[in-house]
Amino acid sequence: METPHLHKPENKGRTHSLSFFCHSANALLLLLPAFIVIICCTGRNQSQDILLPETDVCMKLHVKAEHAQTATAFKGNNMDIFIFNDDALRKIDSYQRTDAGDGMTVDAASRKGPKIVTAIVNPQAESYEWNSISSFESVAGLYADLRMEDPDSPLMSGMMHIMADDDSEYCMHVEPVLSEIYVRSIKCDFSGRPYSHAVMENACAYLSNINSLATVISDGDFTPAAPVNTDGYPYESMNSMLHPGMVYAEFGTDIGHDVLKPEIRLYCYPNSSEEDTAGTPFTRLVIAGDIEGNRYYYPIDINNGEFVMETGHSGIGRNCRYVFDIVIRQTGVTDPSIPVSGETVVINGMIEPWNVLPETEIGF
Repeated sequence: METPHLHKPENKGRTHSLSFFCHSANALLLLLPAFIVIICCTGRNQSQDILLPETDVCMKLHVKAEHAQTATAFKGNNMDIFIFNDDALRKIDSYQRTDAGDGMTVDAASRKGPKIVTAIVNPQAESYEWNSISSFESVAGLYADLRMEDPDSPLMSGMMHIMADDDSEYCMHVEPVLSEIYVRSIKCDFSGRPYSHAVMENACAYLSNINSLATVISDGDFTPAAPVNTDGYPYESMNSMLHPGMVYAEFGTDIGHDVLKPEIRLYCYPNSSEEDTAGTPFTRLVIAGDIEGNRYYYPIDINNGEFVMETGHSGIGRNCRYVFDIVIRQTGVTDPSIPVSGETVVINGMIEPWNVLPETEIGF
């Protein structure tokens, strides 16, 4: 697989909460950050860095936030807009990079007729080489790089089919590629064990078998691509991430018999693997800590294996939140590449919308 050349993103605005549709591995869930792109014909195009067709229809793209407090969600953020002919060849019609602007309104242009419109917000490259993107298949082959992500301003994308013409208006959802892994609560319950009064010290949480690449324009297939931390330890990703806190966090206190609410939020790309193999490993949440002077690991398959959160809907979907309430029942494994069983940890997990805070009442 050829990895695209990517550059550090600059001057990104903070992304705020909006509502839109998220696709879990096989489920359709209502989720958080949503942007609706409305396309309608208007005056001449004033955008920057645009490749215009010889005969064009100028269009205004209005990025509409569904909550008033998100009116500046895209301010200062880059948006790449590719428009392709919607025919057998699907050749590029026009391309532009623009700033979303204070009013979340940008200009675009294309020839009249059936088109495929793709939008990439917070692109990870300083500029995409539009002269190398000759067709829809070219942009569909672009990859997002987890190492370049910022969860406060994530890469987002969307696609739609339109009939470009005068006085037309269309809406398109644009959503992050990222998903959130949320450790809502954790405690130890060693009752009946020789170490029943022990606590877990120096504890941390991190992700392993993380896809480092994901297609920007996806058909829902997120087969593992260039996974990192395949040895079960966190160092490979921590040393390469622009924001290491996306994949690693420390609890900062001992984990004992009382419920701890650490508010740990980690982030990863989707993983639609149906079988845990060397080439298609399940992404895992790993809890690590010391019990009576020995280091133990608790690698938990995220929505897979013994820990499927919704029957029939396994794997990690795009733009979904996976909530974990964890009870540690006994000492874990010493090899972090080996997943723990349901006898070692008890998981109360769920998939829920990002726009809804997890419930404060926790039952075990």
